[in-house]
Amino acid sequence: MLKGKRAVITGGGAGFGQALSVWLAREGVEVDFCARRANDIQKTCSIISAEGGIAKGYICDLTQPDSLSQFSSKLLTSDKPIDILILNAAQWLSGTLDDQPDTEIINTVSSGLTGSILLTQALLPSLRRSESADIVSIISSCGIPNFTDSIAHPAFFASKHGLSGFTTKLSHQLSEENIRVTGLYPPDFELTGLDSFVDNQFKMGERLMNGRSVWETISFMLTQPRSCHINSIYFDGPTREKLGNKG
Repeated sequence: MLKGKRAVITGGGAGFGQALSVWLAREGVEVDFCARRANDIQKTCSIISAEGGIAKGYICDLTQPDSLSQFSSKLLTSDKPIDILILNAAQWLSGTLDDQPDTEIINTVSSGLTGSILLTQALLPSLRRSESADIVSIISSCGIPNFTDSIAHPAFFASKHGLSGFTTKLSHQLSEENIRVTGLYPPDFELTGLDSFVDNQFKMGERLMNGRSVWETISFMLTQPRSCHINSIYFDGPTREKLGNKG
């Protein structure tokens, strides 16, 4: 059901963004993604092309409006509409409020929130041309009200709460245009490769959730009929710190 669609993914050069790019390409999706480093772009493209998939990477720094503008302009030159936009990129920041310099705080909010808002705004014309557009925000449990069980910096929490609010409001507004918007709130999770992962040896709370589970949740959501709009998905799971303390 995803074959032939076009997806745009932020932060596709490494980690979960790279995994999402590969997994979508395996489903026959044409993948456009951004990353900050040319080497990371090459790595993701090499994996996908080796498997016969289609992907194109672009250098983009989500903290810089000019870089965002250049990225979106290149994407909009294609006649093919954007069917899937996954807002995945975010700069991680840990510590207390006075642990980090101003520049790190600004970049954390800009990459995870402001950049996502501006990119979505720029790509809306292409999303509107799709017959079945989806926007997916990878928010994290740090965007859940009253959740504090993380070593993340307050600015990271602020970024994720802001993205949650943006996603919630956008979901309401764009539903009238047949564009689904969904926010995902995963806890800490791990990546153990790009192949299928099945683990029935551990009980709940004994290890981190696997990123493959997040992808399969996204895949399920994207393949539902348009009458099914899942606007928020929450996951339960331990933090790295909790598991470390148990050890």
